Amino acid sequence: MTRVRPTWPDLPEHVRDAIVAKVGAPVTGWASHDGGYSPGWALTLGSAAGSVFVKVASTEHEVAARLHRREAVRAAALPDGVPAPAFRWILELPDAEGADPAWVVIASDVVSGRELRTEPWDLDDLDRLQHLARRIARHEVPDGGAYPAFADHTWPEAALLADERPAGLAAYDPWLAENLDRIAGTAAPERQAEAFAGQHLVHGDLRADNALVVRRADGVEEAVAVDWPHAMRGAPFLNQTGMLPAVHAGGGPAPEEVLLRTPLPADVDPEAVTVWVAVLTAYFTRSSLLDPPPGIPHVRAFQRIQAEACIPWLRDRLRAG
Repeated sequence: MTRVRPTWPDLPEHVRDAIVAKVGAPVTGWASHDGGYSPGWALTLGSAAGSVFVKVASTEHEVAARLHRREAVRAAALPDGVPAPAFRWILELPDAEGADPAWVVIASDVVSGRELRTEPWDLDDLDRLQHLARRIARHEVPDGGAYPAFADHTWPEAALLADERPAGLAAYDPWLAENLDRIAGTAAPERQAEAFAGQHLVHGDLRADNALVVRRADGVEEAVAVDWPHAMRGAPFLNQTGMLPAVHAGGGPAPEEVLLRTPLPADVDPEAVTVWVAVLTAYFTRSSLLDPPPGIPHVRAFQRIQAEACIPWLRDRLRAG
């Protein structure tokens, strides 16, 4: 299912007027970017002052508004050389009656590129996405800055699945229910903290729909990452491996096949990767069994197919270990 987003004319007039004032010229054209997993507007706006990409959320969608605010901080702090569009500005606007802020607008440079070819997956584009993940991870970010530590967040889903044993597990490979205790042990909080520690920049949500392919001056095509609200600092393998369930779920190669094409950095601990795969398996499985969040009813189906991609990956890694 493809999300059809609202367009420029659907915005309240006072919000459009505020954006025009910030842009510095009347908007003469727009393109709405459908897809994604958050409610709200994603627009490229054209004007005599140039083009700008904006995302807009109403605070009625509290999570989307919070993510826009977070992205404003993290995208603005990206180190020089990170393959990403430059962040421009953020607006917080009241409703038409002048009440508390009701709209959040963030803007960045427009990326003149194409979407990755995923239907079916083009292996050259998959390589570009994997190389993008490695390029991002080469940048290190300091403690105490815009990026929280990935290792400080504990993913509880493996322990919750082992404790709850929800009936919905019957829809998955029986191996999963039979091995919940082992998975919970693999993804124990202390193992997560050790596996995910590091100073490397982590995009946090790097998939095909959060990247575009651009052509450099020398004619070489490479990928650029967009959408940075989840950026953190952590281990160097997180970018590269976190996308693999979505790749496989979308008809691409199995995770280990991708890693044969673009290997992880040589100093990555295989056990740390297995901890991450256990975390992802439990997260996608348990999340898929919850009620959908407001405004994005299709996200649970997407989580389900990623869980189904994770289970054989985790099973093989645990057997190998």
